[in-house]
Amino acid sequence: MEQRARQLVLRAMDDGWSGPPFDPLLLAKWLGMQAEARGDIPDARTVPAPDGNMLLEYNPTRPRGRVRFSIAHEVAHTLFADCAEDVRHRDGGPSPTKDNWQLEVLCNIGAAELLMPLGSFSQLVGKELSIQSVIELRKQFDVSVEACLIRLTKLATTPCSAFCASLHEDGQYRIDYCIPAPGSKNPVSVGQSVPDGSAITDTTAIGFTAVGQEQWTPDSQYMRVECIGLAPYPGGLAPRVVGLMIPEAAGELQPPRVTEVQGDVLSPRGEGPKIVAHVIPDVVVQWGGNGFASNLRRRYPQIWSQFLDAAGPVRTKLALGESFLGRIDDETTVIHMVAQQGFGRSPTQRLRYAALAACLAEVRHTAQRLGATVHMPRVGTGHGGANWDVVKELITEELVEKGIAATVYTLPR
Repeated sequence: MEQRARQLVLRAMDDGWSGPPFDPLLLAKWLGMQAEARGDIPDARTVPAPDGNMLLEYNPTRPRGRVRFSIAHEVAHTLFADCAEDVRHRDGGPSPTKDNWQLEVLCNIGAAELLMPLGSFSQLVGKELSIQSVIELRKQFDVSVEACLIRLTKLATTPCSAFCASLHEDGQYRIDYCIPAPGSKNPVSVGQSVPDGSAITDTTAIGFTAVGQEQWTPDSQYMRVECIGLAPYPGGLAPRVVGLMIPEAAGELQPPRVTEVQGDVLSPRGEGPKIVAHVIPDVVVQWGGNGFASNLRRRYPQIWSQFLDAAGPVRTKLALGESFLGRIDDETTVIHMVAQQGFGRSPTQRLRYAALAACLAEVRHTAQRLGATVHMPRVGTGHGGANWDVVKELITEELVEKGIAATVYTLPR
């Protein structure tokens, strides 16, 4: 779900969807969904329309943060191939099935990704981890508690996990999902029963909060559990409980990070096989100007010849998301990532995030095959016009968090 929601976000950003705040109603309309405000439904629902598109109905009288989350939740429903086979209600509708809560869990996670997508809210890095700070931040940014909780966890600099728990048919509270901070490990597992006396079981009403120092098994470490009650799943009566789990002895987290240095990427640092990756436009034209590609062509003319051979003699247009390989020497491979639409200065962004994500996945596979580290200039931020926070988080998720060391070089002024 996170991957599909992220791909949707990247495509929408490529077409100009921006924030914060990120407007889920604009996203729904960008997808071709019709939107209709109705005061006679609890929250929101998607209804198959006669023309084959989806009709999004939502209740505008709800609190603004809840309306935004409900709309994002319904957009997340469309990420399932069978979405149009039934009316999808955020509240489950008149006769929700007993396992509908699983679908709702996934759509809630998707909604969080749509409201606070990658690269956004970088100012929250290292923010205090507490349920009170989540409540304050969600008001400040006009998002749901759940969306803010997940995003804050992904930006955390200390070990922690965001979780959701609910009361199941056997009368036990169980963990429905648990999302760790990058570089952190979950202290509990999905499906695990919540022990009696936990702060989670004390959160008996929507908006109620609870805090506890807890040890769930005799051999597990103590952790601080901070949580809040939210609206129940479809057909349920007891509130869902979301919150934070923070190990008692939590020190500074060493999350996987992109290494940023000043230097020349054409003299990559370190030992062993290396990949130099950079962005090129989707047209076959001699790389000129003062950018990295032209410097690469001038210093290593064989790289340009190799690229022309790989692209083919009659091609003038390349597909966004394609990658081409070249060799500088036995130790250094070059990967040309086709992730920019056109070339030269432009009033609009030329870099395409979705294409860059696809190219970075290919860089990762090549690096794993060669046992190589990855080196690149600060891609997309020149004539590409991209947001570096988004690009950096893409590099982090596609490469660094999957075990590929990546270094980004900026030439000294």
